[in-house]
Amino acid sequence: MKQILLVPNLLTLSRMILIFPSIYFLEKSEFLIAAILVAILLLTDFFDGFFARKLNQTSYLGAILDPVADKMVVILFFTHLILVNSTSPLYYGLVLTRDILQLSVIPILLLWKKIEFKVKPSRIAKLGTALNFIILALYEMNFVVAKTPEWYARFLDELQTLNVFTLFPLLLISACIEVYILFTFIPRFIQIYKGTHDTFE
Repeated sequence: MKQILLVPNLLTLSRMILIFPSIYFLEKSEFLIAAILVAILLLTDFFDGFFARKLNQTSYLGAILDPVADKMVVILFFTHLILVNSTSPLYYGLVLTRDILQLSVIPILLLWKKIEFKVKPSRIAKLGTALNFIILALYEMNFVVAKTPEWYARFLDELQTLNVFTLFPLLLISACIEVYILFTFIPRFIQIYKGTHDTFE
């Protein structure tokens, strides 16, 4: 219980909570409020790690909560986009499969098998999450513009260029990383389950 009240963990929990009002205000076309909430949400991703180091408040709970919060952001924002037909269903399915699979090991290992494990994301895993966030931002921008007709007419050409020359290559790179993470994650889960390893990377 004490670990939950640590400043970094409270920031991580606030990131999870802010997802819901952010999506709500996006749907209500209150884009300024949504943008402020999303900015705060993203800042918590930086400051939870910053304060964990500065205040010497690193914790096992925090190491688990941080990637869980990131996955919640990705899953829920992409789910919002798929519900409004504003993202690629294939990419959404790939991201959803990877993130839900990774989240599912937490109750299996910690609650059922009582196996503690470490989470130390590799550079490629961090790159995969960063690309998820960038792609989310691009898709959400398209969603905002589509819901604002006076902007849509003005920026149509720019958006088409953005989709062709920015979004598609990013989707391709990100999809390859997602597949790579899936194929490396499953063997590592088996190793941790069997007790021959203790760290997800």
